Amino acid sequence: MKRTAALIACVALSAAACNRSDSPKTTTKATGTTSSSVGGSKGGAATFGDLTNVCQGGSPSGAPAAGVTANSIRVATFSDAGFVGRPGLNQEFFDAAEVFSKWCNDHGGINGRTIVVDTRDAALFNTQARMVEACADDFAMVGGGATFDADGVDTRLKCLLPDIAGFVASAKARGADLLVQPEPNALTSLQVGNLRYLGKRFPAATAHIGVLTGDIPLTKEVGDQNAAAAKAFGWKVVSENVYPPAGVTDWTPYAQTIKQAGVKGLIYIGEPENLGKLIVALNDIGYPLDFIRTDANHYDRKLVDTGSSALTNAPVYIQLNIAPFEQATKSSATGQYLAAFQQYKPDGKSHTYLGVSAWSAWLLFAKAASSCGNDLTRTCFYNAAKKIDRWTGGGLHSVTNPGAGISSECFASLKATPKGFTLMTDTAPNQGIYNCSPKNIFKLTGNVGAETTLADVGQNIKNLK
Repeated sequence: MKRTAALIACVALSAAACNRSDSPKTTTKATGTTSSSVGGSKGGAATFGDLTNVCQGGSPSGAPAAGVTANSIRVATFSDAGFVGRPGLNQEFFDAAEVFSKWCNDHGGINGRTIVVDTRDAALFNTQARMVEACADDFAMVGGGATFDADGVDTRLKCLLPDIAGFVASAKARGADLLVQPEPNALTSLQVGNLRYLGKRFPAATAHIGVLTGDIPLTKEVGDQNAAAAKAFGWKVVSENVYPPAGVTDWTPYAQTIKQAGVKGLIYIGEPENLGKLIVALNDIGYPLDFIRTDANHYDRKLVDTGSSALTNAPVYIQLNIAPFEQATKSSATGQYLAAFQQYKPDGKSHTYLGVSAWSAWLLFAKAASSCGNDLTRTCFYNAAKKIDRWTGGGLHSVTNPGAGISSECFASLKATPKGFTLMTDTAPNQGIYNCSPKNIFKLTGNVGAETTLADVGQNIKNLK
């Protein structure tokens, strides 16, 4: 049961790029106390990538909002790291919070106020309890996420707690008020740039498409949405199948089903280890595929280690919107992010999609909060965050529109090979490494979930203080 729940957690977050550690780590409140050489010297205003004055000193006074004193700002970061069925699940949220707060505080904090991180470990099933605690103590939520986030939405809105999210998973959370996502995961649209790219690269395969997802409602919905997009492109879907979210002992029957249906291109929603095992099974029965299309959670060394040489006959193309770690330089935003981890938490979980997403959330928090000066209220902070309509996290990822909350039109594609991950350069990039076009967005129809508003819980934006 615990194993199943853990895998449901990761599979359910595949669209949001779930990553996790296989070993537990202690989570504590994080404050910065050591000097920094990333983005400036200790005490000076911090720069990051193309962002200036991210953090800086000041002479703050008063306590203008809940969680804010003359000296500090208490911020909640959610994760499921304490779930006993998968210790360290999304530990990178806690690690990024610790590293960013130390880095920022070394440069004066938010106009002189020190960031104090309250790590809220939902441990998969305790989202509501942790949200009650955050409502009591914290100014905002930043750079985190809980697998079963729907459980805490009403409580968060009732206490008027803004969220600058690392990810949101459920439809209830994705469409909620008082939410700003640096990399929006919109309710009504699907990023299909990688599908379009693969259709042009492997046109013959589009008449033989398979869809394979974990057998739970959320991932089946994502699979159905991808299948609908493929059909809208004129592709022929010849096989739609599900597998137990905990995985199976023998993937050969699934490989045989793919072969019998004549699948040449596979859309896969799941975990990297399971995909690696499926690829090995396909190789064992001698059935190559032209491509496998999957999400950013597969940017994980475990896929390469598990699939190994079999990846040659079933190449995996991963849709991505962050700058690959393999291309990081000392002066690039990704290089600065990795350098901050190296300085403050060398053993932290840095090389993950969600780690970058969390860091982008923290940067957006800092820029919005700093713009309020001494009078840091939730109203000022939230309004400032909502005004940000062009955002790259200083260069960490493709351009997004956090304020509008719409899906990014940009994508990059990584190919998983036995040797690792390779950035594809034939995607017709027009903004750096990214292909950005309205054609990369597929509008979803039907029942995609309802927004959760302040009015739904008896609140009003006018009550935000």
